[in-house]
Amino acid sequence: MILKSIPKVREMIWGSFKLNDLFCPDYPNPVGEIWLLSDHPMIPTKLQALSGENFDLSSILDLFDLALPRFPILIKLIASEQWLSVQVHPDDELAQRIENEPWGKTECWFFLEDSTIALPGPDMDLANSILSNSFSDDMKIFHPRAGDLVYIPAGVLHAIGPGSLLIEVQQSSDLTYRVYDWGRDRELHIQKALKAFKKTSPNELIFKSVDHFDCGYFEIYVCHDSTYVFSNSIIVMLTEGSIDEMKTNRYETYLLLGNQIAHLKGKALVIKIGQNWQYLQTKKSLV
Repeated sequence: MILKSIPKVREMIWGSFKLNDLFCPDYPNPVGEIWLLSDHPMIPTKLQALSGENFDLSSILDLFDLALPRFPILIKLIASEQWLSVQVHPDDELAQRIENEPWGKTECWFFLEDSTIALPGPDMDLANSILSNSFSDDMKIFHPRAGDLVYIPAGVLHAIGPGSLLIEVQQSSDLTYRVYDWGRDRELHIQKALKAFKKTSPNELIFKSVDHFDCGYFEIYVCHDSTYVFSNSIIVMLTEGSIDEMKTNRYETYLLLGNQIAHLKGKALVIKIGQNWQYLQTKKSLV
C-alpha cells in the first residue's frame, strides 16, 4: 500500500519566498516551513490513498507495531532568508518532566543547497554567553554543502542561517527553547534552555556527502537513480521520479506500508523508524 502525504504550509518570520514558488505562489508572505509529514497536533498532515481516500497518520501506527500517542517522526522542508533563533531542544527525560510531553526533539538536517548554520564551540558555557551576549563569538559558523547532513541531538544549541534549504527529520515535537533571536520581539526561554543545554563538539555532528545515517530515532538512506524500497518506509522525493509505475514529483512524500517492495526511480530520502521507539514504548509501559 502506498499513501501520499498532503503537505501543510507554515509561515515563519525568517521564511523564504522560495517555498512559495514551489508550493503556494499566491501566498502573500514568505513561507519558512512545509510540513511534509506530521502527526503533531499543531499541524497534522493527512495521508491519501491512490483511490483518493484520506487517512490520519495516527491510524497506521499499528502497522509499525507502535503504541505511541502519535506517529513519532515529523519531516519538514525548510527555507530561510534570515537567521533562525539560537535555540535548543529538550531530551525525552526533560520533556516528560517539565513539559508533560511524551518525548523531546532530536533532529537532523539534510541539505539540498549550500547553506549556513551555527553551532557552539566544544567549550561554550551557555550561561556566560547569555550574560555577556557573546553568541557571535561563542557560536561557530559552518557552510554545509548540498548532500551533507548535520545531526542535532536534543541539548545541542544551534541556528540555521540565511540562504539555507534543507529537509529536517525529527522526533514529532515542537519543543523549542530560544536563547537569542536577533532583536525580534519573540519570547525567550532562558531557564528551560539552561536545563536542556549539553556541550558537544561540532565536528562530531557534521557528516559530508551522506548516503546512510542512523541515530536510533530514525534511519535515513539517500537513494539515487534506481533502487528497491521495503515496506514501512517514508519516501521523500528529491527529484522527479516514480514509485513502481506511479509518477512522482520533487518533495512529494509517501509512506510504503504492508508486505510490499517498491521500485523507486529518482533521488530520494528513504526514512525508517529507529529502534529507540521500541525502547521508549517499553519504558512507558513499565511506569
